Amino acid sequence: MNYQKQYKIPFSGLSENIHHFEFKIDDKFFENFEFSEIKKSNINVYLTLEKQERMLIFEFLIEGTVNIMCDRCLEFFDYPINGKEKLIVKFGNENYEGTDDILIIPETENEIDISKYIYEFICLLLPIKRIHPEDENGNSQCNKEMIKKIKEFSKKKISDGRWDELKKII
Repeated sequence: MNYQKQYKIPFSGLSENIHHFEFKIDDKFFENFEFSEIKKSNINVYLTLEKQERMLIFEFLIEGTVNIMCDRCLEFFDYPINGKEKLIVKFGNENYEGTDDILIIPETENEIDISKYIYEFICLLLPIKRIHPEDENGNSQCNKEMIKKIKEFSKKKISDGRWDELKKII
């Protein structure tokens, strides 16, 4: 079975109503996306699809953890994610992605692959600066040896003599 096939929703056979889907996002999901920085995860995606006559409204609830690299100590850690996203699909003459949350697909389509949108929504839930969370005492949970090396190397300041005279002016 094609792994990505489970993320294709055949909406043409569904009645005009609200439909519920649930997906388990694991390591294999991210293998299908080239250059994905996420390699391990344990995520549940709860999808509500409201089918209307000329439109589909997808509401995603994403909960779980992803294993990402700490920007400070370069060790991997589990980062909890939780968020809601919405995607509106309208029917038109051809494919068109007008905005981030509105998609127009041809009226002849009978299914939609939501894997790309799940991937994007998960990536958007990740913080820009990814560091280990602090423990209950406010201490960093980063690798102690790596932090020690960073402090060791940051103490060595190389002075550029060309700027020494200008620094005296201030």
